[in-house]
Amino acid sequence: MNEFYDIARNKNRFRAACKDLNVKELKNMSNLLATFIETRLLEEANLLEKKAKKDAEKKAILLAITEAGLKPEDFFSQNSPKKEQKARKPVAPQYRITDAQGIQHQWSGRGRTPKAFDHYFSNGGSKDSCRI
Repeated sequence: MNEFYDIARNKNRFRAACKDLNVKELKNMSNLLATFIETRLLEEANLLEKKAKKDAEKKAILLAITEAGLKPEDFFSQNSPKKEQKARKPVAPQYRITDAQGIQHQWSGRGRTPKAFDHYFSNGGSKDSCRI
């Protein structure tokens, strides 16, 4: 898309890109472009119409709110109650190894691999060999 746009907006590049086309092909391209422009104009007119309608509806709603003695903030306050997140239960360890210092390491198998297990796996150990 950017290449087409760069060629189309630069007269010399556009001329060079079209130099091998005959008049019939250029007219066909022109007709296609004119059709596309008409379609785009209709789409943009429809979007402007929808936007104007939406803006009018917003004004009507705001007017009704103010006539009722309310403010928009009454509907969208920052103090609305938030959903509480449930605390996750800890996951039981699925893997256990003892390192060279005799320290036991446990891992649930979730999240990032602990360094002790990473070292164990890089030295030829397998997950199945340390499964609990």
